[in-house]
Amino acid sequence: MSEPREPREPRETVKLTIDGSPVEVEKGSTVLQAAGRLEIDVPRYCYHPGLSIAGNCRICVVEIERMPKLVTSCTTVAADGMVVRTEGPKVEDGRRAVMEFLLANHPLDCPICDQAGECRLQEYSFQHGSGASRFLEQRIQGFKATPVGPHVVLDTERCIVCTRCVRFCEEVTGTGELGVFQRGAFSYIDVFPGREMDNPYSGNTVDICPVGALTLKEFRFKKRVWELKDVPSTCGSCARGCNVNLGTADNRIWRLTPRENQHVNKWWMCDEGRLSYEPLYAIPRLTEALLRSQAESPVKWPSAVELLAAKLKEARPGAVACVVSASCTVEDLYLVKRLVAELLKSDRLVVPQHIRGEDDALLIRADKSANTEGARLLGLPLDPDGSRLASLLKEAKEGKVDVILVFNEEVAGLAAARANAFICIASPFRTASVEAADLVLPAAAYGEHEGTWVNFQRRAQRVRRALVPPGVSLEVWRWAAEVIKALGSPAPYGSSGEVLQEIAGKVPAFAGLTVKGMGLQGVQLPR
Repeated sequence: MSEPREPREPRETVKLTIDGSPVEVEKGSTVLQAAGRLEIDVPRYCYHPGLSIAGNCRICVVEIERMPKLVTSCTTVAADGMVVRTEGPKVEDGRRAVMEFLLANHPLDCPICDQAGECRLQEYSFQHGSGASRFLEQRIQGFKATPVGPHVVLDTERCIVCTRCVRFCEEVTGTGELGVFQRGAFSYIDVFPGREMDNPYSGNTVDICPVGALTLKEFRFKKRVWELKDVPSTCGSCARGCNVNLGTADNRIWRLTPRENQHVNKWWMCDEGRLSYEPLYAIPRLTEALLRSQAESPVKWPSAVELLAAKLKEARPGAVACVVSASCTVEDLYLVKRLVAELLKSDRLVVPQHIRGEDDALLIRADKSANTEGARLLGLPLDPDGSRLASLLKEAKEGKVDVILVFNEEVAGLAAARANAFICIASPFRTASVEAADLVLPAAAYGEHEGTWVNFQRRAQRVRRALVPPGVSLEVWRWAAEVIKALGSPAPYGSSGEVLQEIAGKVPAFAGLTVKGMGLQGVQLPR
């Protein structure tokens, strides 16, 4: 499935040579951007592709023929016939001088700095520094470990005043909490008096800070970054589906950071999504199937599946109800629909929508479910106002429902239906709804399952497994497949990719969709 392309008018280009290699770029591009086309890594601190150009760090200097001095490549516009050298004695001396000034007042605290291992100042000090300091004077003392917002801590001693964070708050969020105070060597970044950096995207300033000046409260001193394995995935905190990296170690998520995708979230993500992994370790997990009669007792999962299948067979025609989360994957929802609507011939299938707050102008969506659009494309009945769920619970209380299946959804008032219906819940967590169930199946949580989500723009993206689920926790599609098999129908799926292959062949909206085709950036589904 190919990406749709908009017609684009041809633009004027310029040709130049960088380190002996010719390159052609659009007129108006900078030398730094032209070097990027050749995959030449010019060092930079203040430059960021999502922000305005400041040209204040000076580490990106290059030599251009017929220009008497070194110039900053981020501010110099590429011109026809330009000959650029990004290496050489003159360039190296210039960068070495810049590094010496930047390190003059910088503390030597790399061993205790959270940025160590992904710090550009640390990297460039080895690549472009002198290896020794001539600075003998008293260093300027800044303030350390100062909270500037609910999630961000500032250490001005480490700051090189690149102003990335200031420009982010001015240009991206439009909140403008940060500014540069004082002058010259005494310049420092801080919040304006009486304010704090409490915008919903504040954590991005930590991501774009090239040194250890800004750190995230929730990650400080938790893990060294070289101990983490970044697994590319998709955020599930709202219908946007921001691309993220799951920073994992010891079978645990330690942080979420944004992964660039110009079609979805560019370089950013919201703080709510950034911290969406925290409930995984704050709410008790289910690790085994549980059966409640007189008392709660563990049961082997094959026996749990057989028991559920028997209850479904005993149910009256159409007297099975199901509530399934809109944050379940396309593969989950497809097999749940096959189980309930096709095998059990029931139309009591509800997909609640969780609407909270409002859409903003940047990324945040009021729809807090990750796969609402995927459910819609599969033909599942969405319940935006809760009326369908209320009707289902009312029918259950009246004895019109024999079995209620709940997949990864918290349902208030479920206990009142237990007197008349057998309730089975598949959930990762021990919640109030779980306490109301007759049979509990442990489900894989975020980061423990693989599948497909479709965001509000109809972009299909992969959510990837980075962790091993605890106990006998299974993905929802696996539980559904096991029940389908126990009911005597074939469900020959060995992976979520095989389920997706069947969906692509049967559901027109997903025609041609493959795991490989989605890659790391996702695929736009036709409207």
